[in-house]
Amino acid sequence: MRTISAFTLVFCLVLVSRISRADDPVSGPKVGEAAGAFEMELAIGDDAGKKVDTIKPLKDKPVLVIFISEMNRPGFGLLKMLDKYGRLRQPEGLEVLIVRVSDDAAGAAKHAKILYDLYDVKSTAGVAVGGKAGPKDYNLSEEAQMTVLLVDKEHKVLMNMARRAPDRQDFDEVRKSIDKLLGPSPVPFP
Repeated sequence: MRTISAFTLVFCLVLVSRISRADDPVSGPKVGEAAGAFEMELAIGDDAGKKVDTIKPLKDKPVLVIFISEMNRPGFGLLKMLDKYGRLRQPEGLEVLIVRVSDDAAGAAKHAKILYDLYDVKSTAGVAVGGKAGPKDYNLSEEAQMTVLLVDKEHKVLMNMARRAPDRQDFDEVRKSIDKLLGPSPVPFP
């Protein structure tokens, strides 16, 4: 009897998690579309406070773009893993951009700086010009707390993952896409 109850509980949890993923919003350019250039105000490094074109200078490099509208603990866990794995793959050409989309640009920049200084999130980070709606022509959903795009060297979208409630379990989907693009990681990663 207990075995059946345990099995039923596990089945229900898996079903609920699949249903919640099916309800994730559509956000950002679709797979196969071009990821256009957009401006971002840098929040970290020597150029903090400067507005830069983010995608154009990274020609001939694949880019992992992480748009964040809200941050919670599970989302932070995913962000930290994406940042760490992205930096591990940088010698192979991958660039990582962490882009905050918020109507409170100063608060978002301050939070990005805290993540950089205290929590070892070291990828290029800043705040998108355009507020909570994000970059023009990107069609980011305000319902998505996080939208992750992997773009190839020609800046065509290879993967788009949008989540209302991102968490560490979402990392595997992104990692598989990065590994498909660059090949398996030369260094073991947890």
